[in-house]
Amino acid sequence: MTQRVYELDLLRFICALGVVIFHYTYTGHMEGFAPIADFETVREATRYTYMGINFFFVISGFVILMSLQGRTLKEFLTARFIRLYPAYWAALTITALATLLWGKDVFNVSLGQYLTNLTMAQELFSVASLDSAYWTLYIELKFYLCMVLLVACGLMPYLKAILALVLSVSLLALFLPWSSNINMFVAMFPHWSGYFASGCVFYLVRRDGLNWQGAGLLVLSLAFMLTQSVLFGALMQSWFNISFHGPTIALINGIFFALLCLSALAKRHPFRFRRWYYLGILTYPLYLLHQHLGYMLFNRFGNEHNIASLVVFTTLAMIILAGLLHYGIEKPVSRWLTRRTKRSGQPEQVAKQV
Repeated sequence: MTQRVYELDLLRFICALGVVIFHYTYTGHMEGFAPIADFETVREATRYTYMGINFFFVISGFVILMSLQGRTLKEFLTARFIRLYPAYWAALTITALATLLWGKDVFNVSLGQYLTNLTMAQELFSVASLDSAYWTLYIELKFYLCMVLLVACGLMPYLKAILALVLSVSLLALFLPWSSNINMFVAMFPHWSGYFASGCVFYLVRRDGLNWQGAGLLVLSLAFMLTQSVLFGALMQSWFNISFHGPTIALINGIFFALLCLSALAKRHPFRFRRWYYLGILTYPLYLLHQHLGYMLFNRFGNEHNIASLVVFTTLAMIILAGLLHYGIEKPVSRWLTRRTKRSGQPEQVAKQV
């Protein structure tokens, strides 16, 4: 069994918290979801915490490739389904009920939208996500599909060459024309796939050590991450009419890249503690729950005098709710599904050497 990289749990939680802060202090007001949440001074700093999403994708690439090791394709798909869907369905249902109660004129939900959202691929059917944060899940599913195809077609022995190709194509795709109304779910997949590929690179460097191939892939990964994040910051500037400082974006990416290099190369990491696991398990339900549910609480209970304290309270409440969802729903349902699937027996291994 592959050893868990505990510092990644800490990084994932920090990224999740960054996304929560970005949504609560920036997009809520700027996009009109929660006009009361107007933090003009704080926004100068929190506008950059959106990059938690990018870093999520990198960590996901690392973790997914690691989770393929020693597993059959059926085991991998089963584990991913159990990991993703029970928590998602629970969070989706909570958000739908809250929307019926508090959505008012800002948020709404229909039965058809709810049922389509259960697939996690609602964009495929041109149905709006019940929560704006769900768009990243469709990107994740595309990455899983790519990994499944690589395994099923027997291409994993050529993974390093494939990663070099993906990173190169993704980097070149960044220089194609951008527009402010670009479809983030379809046309921009090459803009996100490089992050997943970068995560795979970090895992291979951790597993195989740093050789010339790994070094070359790391250079490509860094080039992609810096270029994509700076260009995407410029695109966000056209959305929000507020500048995003390119050097600041590059610095944040450089720090994250260095931290991932440390995780990949260090045999003894200064922050490799088991207790980070308990933060890691909160990240997915926290991400699923926080955005629209938080906005509705701001709109329902917020005013100009209490909004700052309400944001802090809501953030803490979402972390607690994420824990309740994990231990009360996700964990017991996952255990039950795991027991059920094990009764079907173990198929032949197909995901061997990468």
